[in-house]
Amino acid sequence: MDESSSSKPGGIDPVTGCLSDGFSIKADTEAVVYLAQSPYYHQTSGKVPEIINVNMATAVRVAELSRKAGVKRFVYASTGSVYAQSFEPLSERHPLQRTNWYVLSKIHAEEALSLYQHDMEVLVVRPFGIYGPGQVGKMVPNLLDLVRAGKTLFIQRNPRDPSDLDGLRVSLCYIADAVRILAELIEGGGPDCVNIAGGEVASIRKIATLMGGYLGAEPGFEILEEYRQTDRIADISVLVRSLAPKFTDLEEGIRLTVSASEGAHRALR
Repeated sequence: MDESSSSKPGGIDPVTGCLSDGFSIKADTEAVVYLAQSPYYHQTSGKVPEIINVNMATAVRVAELSRKAGVKRFVYASTGSVYAQSFEPLSERHPLQRTNWYVLSKIHAEEALSLYQHDMEVLVVRPFGIYGPGQVGKMVPNLLDLVRAGKTLFIQRNPRDPSDLDGLRVSLCYIADAVRILAELIEGGGPDCVNIAGGEVASIRKIATLMGGYLGAEPGFEILEEYRQTDRIADISVLVRSLAPKFTDLEEGIRLTVSASEGAHRALR
């Protein structure tokens, strides 16, 4: 496995998203994992070229360097966000959406990289809700900040089920589980395309309630009149059939995340 990092000097330019001419992959490297991603997935104004470069153009360039180096396996980290909206579990065959530059860049990268299948094994992984200690700016740490601050959490209704007052339902995956899954794919290969997610589906209410229990604070909820348009639930049958992974329980994953966050929070006081 090549341990080159695109974030080191000679890697990806943080402004343009282009790969430095000095970046290289050692000959006879067995596997390359492309985890680089544009940080502007929620901020596209003026950032489209950088998004396209990091998520697609640079990924293809690294794949070309991999081909020339004799790499046997190339793993590309896409996203579970490529799927069209649905309240049903999303399998790898579910229709895709092309509604923003971020997901479009990921889809185009997947399609372009598939053309290298004759040169090396190309695996696309589509992660859902990766979370864990130290994470910032994502759904789980954002919820944790709100619960800790005693802020009200707003719950959108389910247009298909009036009794559902628990909010968005999502598939989460604890970071250690995701790393183990990636390691298995790197070592032994796997399906051309596979969702990476944990074995449990959780609602906003459930996640926040678990956090509140570990923080000793009861979160407050307000039910909105508006309806949500989707859930984000992964169908992981391909993953389970291929690798039979073991998953960290949601309660344990949230406990570890809250504990690490509280430790960091106390250290800053």
